[in-house]
Amino acid sequence: MKKTKLLAAGLLAAAAVAVLAPSARAANSYNTGDLFLGFEYPGNSNDYVVDLGPASYFIGLAASPGTTNITTSDYSGAGLGNIASDLQTIFGTNWYANSNTPGDNLQWGVVGATAHQFGSNLTFGLPGNTLFLTQGELTPGTLSSAPAKETSGVQGTVNSNILGFENAFSGSAQTANSNYAEEQTIDPINNPDSWSGENPGSGAFGLSYGIEQPTSGSNIGPTDSVLDLYEIQPGSSGSGTDLGSLSLTSGGALEFTSAAVPEPSTYAALGIGTALLLLFRRNRKPIHS
Repeated sequence: MKKTKLLAAGLLAAAAVAVLAPSARAANSYNTGDLFLGFEYPGNSNDYVVDLGPASYFIGLAASPGTTNITTSDYSGAGLGNIASDLQTIFGTNWYANSNTPGDNLQWGVVGATAHQFGSNLTFGLPGNTLFLTQGELTPGTLSSAPAKETSGVQGTVNSNILGFENAFSGSAQTANSNYAEEQTIDPINNPDSWSGENPGSGAFGLSYGIEQPTSGSNIGPTDSVLDLYEIQPGSSGSGTDLGSLSLTSGGALEFTSAAVPEPSTYAALGIGTALLLLFRRNRKPIHS
């Protein structure tokens, strides 16, 4: 009788584990070179962060014209999940509403970096301390000013801040609506590496990571602002390369529109085609009637 009771108790415990297991959310992880989408609202107790996957995916998209819905057709083919539901849960049902008061809007941006430079250790073939940052367009449709390149040392400082933020993201619980997202508690003491808490932009690159959209003009909210994504390799002169622009709909669809920058091979093909055309015209004999 006692063994029967113990067996029954064991089966009940196993059943309880089976019921509870699916509700347990897996931990987030990231890879060096991933881009992160972050949201913060002034005065809110939590941030929201989504791992968009490797920067190489966006570099690839930049090689051809067109608009890609990153929410449903991300690099993994699985989509990012229902980030709109997460935004509603964290920031309220009117998260997408835009106020005419500068700063009284949900702020958003994208950031990422390659590995620190250690000899020949490169990410995607890019130099160490290459940064990826978004800048808001003051007028939608007009490209923002590209961030100036900084030395590897200066960009390495920003990279370190990004690395701290990424380490805080790794191991955190995934949200109920996305396998790539985290809701972060803003706590300067226990969680200093939150999206808004890190705030490394007090030096180079302006605001937080240099990412937030403009707070002037008509495009001051997340669903009527456009962010330009830049790849910034370290250097003593020059500026970052525009990869394309990001926009967000009130339904939570994140769209990336390529800057349609031709790859080197494309430039070569264009050059060869032009040379052949000129040669054809030069050798063509006039036809006399």
